Amino acid sequence: MKYNLLANNYKMPSIGFGTYKLEDGKQTVEAVKTALEVGYRHLDCAEIYENQLSVSQGIKLSGVNRKEIFITSKIW
Repeated sequence: MKYNLLANNYKMPSIGFGTYKLEDGKQTVEAVKTALEVGYRHLDCAEIYENQLSVSQGIKLSGVNRKEIFITSKIW
């Protein structure tokens, strides 16, 4: 995995798990949970996707410490 070194010395993964077109619901919860369980630590999100609740539930259920996860978003 390639990482980008940030100014605060955190290493951010270059590849993230995209949540575009994942509808709010159980499948998205499971997809995010599984992505984190297999090693993803960067989630790409946006308010316009309207799946924030499911993404957050997937994060919580994964058991991965929130401090280990990078979440990127966009403003439309």
